[in-house]
Amino acid sequence: MGSIIRSTGIVALSTMASRVMGFIRDMLMASYFGATVMSDAFFVAFRIPNLLRRFIAEGTLTVAFIPIYTDVLMKKGEDEALRLAQKVFTMQMAAILALTAAGIIFSPQIVEIMGYGFTDRNIIGITVDINRIMFPYLFFVGLVAFSMGILNSHGYFFAPAFSTVLFNLGIIIGIVFFSRFFDQPLYGVSIGVLLGGFLQFILQIPYMIKAGFRVKISFDFRNPSIRRIMRLFVLAFYANGIIQINILISTIFATSLPAGSLSYIYYSDRLVELVLGIFIISISSVILPEMSKLSSSEDHGKMKELYTSSIRSALFLAIPACVALMALGLPIISVLFVRNKFTMDDAVMTQSALFFAAAGIPSVSILRITTPAFFSLEDVRKPVISATVGLAVFLISGYTLMHTGLKHAGLTLANSLSVTVQMALLLFWLQKKIGRISPEKIIPALAKYLFSSLVMGGAVYWLSVMVPWDSGGLILKAGSLMAIILSGSIIYFGLCYFLKVEEFTYLKRKMRERLAKRRIR
Repeated sequence: MGSIIRSTGIVALSTMASRVMGFIRDMLMASYFGATVMSDAFFVAFRIPNLLRRFIAEGTLTVAFIPIYTDVLMKKGEDEALRLAQKVFTMQMAAILALTAAGIIFSPQIVEIMGYGFTDRNIIGITVDINRIMFPYLFFVGLVAFSMGILNSHGYFFAPAFSTVLFNLGIIIGIVFFSRFFDQPLYGVSIGVLLGGFLQFILQIPYMIKAGFRVKISFDFRNPSIRRIMRLFVLAFYANGIIQINILISTIFATSLPAGSLSYIYYSDRLVELVLGIFIISISSVILPEMSKLSSSEDHGKMKELYTSSIRSALFLAIPACVALMALGLPIISVLFVRNKFTMDDAVMTQSALFFAAAGIPSVSILRITTPAFFSLEDVRKPVISATVGLAVFLISGYTLMHTGLKHAGLTLANSLSVTVQMALLLFWLQKKIGRISPEKIIPALAKYLFSSLVMGGAVYWLSVMVPWDSGGLILKAGSLMAIILSGSIIYFGLCYFLKVEEFTYLKRKMRERLAKRRIR
């Protein structure tokens, strides 16, 4: 378990650095371009290759590849596993090159679908141009995703996790520097996206060499392991992509709402992804290889133990983060985004989307850990079924809620409802597969997290109403927000200490051990 915690720490710190850079990126985007029809056009164009990245390259390929690769690595040795990797690499690059070319050629048709609410032909034309500039980014990120599968299986977590820092750096360069050279500044930002993808890829090369991988073109559709990967890939493409389908549909729906709606959803999603990325996704990245090893050895007892501890660790941070974002949405958005072209009215609209998006954080956290458990068992049928149900829930509730007073916020609420239904189904089926998870190992801890979080949430909300977030200087607002967040952290962790929460006790013990070692030195 110690190695998992260390690996999770590496991924979490790298992801935290990425999220910090991501917020600098988003603050610059908001400041330079605001929440207008032009920013909506950029986010529509950016979402297309970005969704394909999550759909095919990053999420789906990784979860289909790692269980099979790990199984071959454990049973047949490193040489055979690396030969398998060469075959997968060849097939993936051919497929992504073809997809990238198709995306560039058919950009007008894609934009017509994604931006069906756009009526200005000039805006549609700019969106098509931006999309064509950015589409080759998919090729670079495909290479990064392949590297992630190899490196994570060999215990290297830094390069794949840290690569997004370089991606955000590329976009920042595009916003601040490249945009100056174009009549339409967003073209420069699009070039920054390409630069970020290239920088991500370059970082992986020395680590891939260290892991023993060498590039070799090798097509072999008859290889049994390739067939297993392809079977998992096809099913995982759908199961793992339902959240992305929800985002895609949400994008299409939002273009028919008032201008700026898509930007409000985008910025609220970024805040939610900060929470998920720093720790929750870090856990899911680390436990997939570990669960695959346990599945390969058919040790379901240890697998259940790993799953339970991962769920508790995730909820230990996910629940207070959910409550804090719901309570402090407007102050956080005011400090991060309100300046120049992004107004306080935009902040209020973004906060309404964030409130309902944040409500789904605990469900997404559990789902991000439960889905890899099924993939490690090479059972994708259950995630496919639950994903189908989740999609139906989103379509019905999203279309209904967006036509109420909630408008764009109705789409984020629908996504939270969809994920919660999907998570509940998978939890039920997983217990049938690996055995019943004892309630006494989850429910008492969950009650402690929830109580501590609600007390903390009430306190920080009470403190926040004393600060005029719609006026005053940035330094005053930022200082007030940091003080409120610090107060909330003290309250939450103080209550966890008083209630003897196991995760907090573990962290406290580890900190004491580390301090003791430093004194000895």
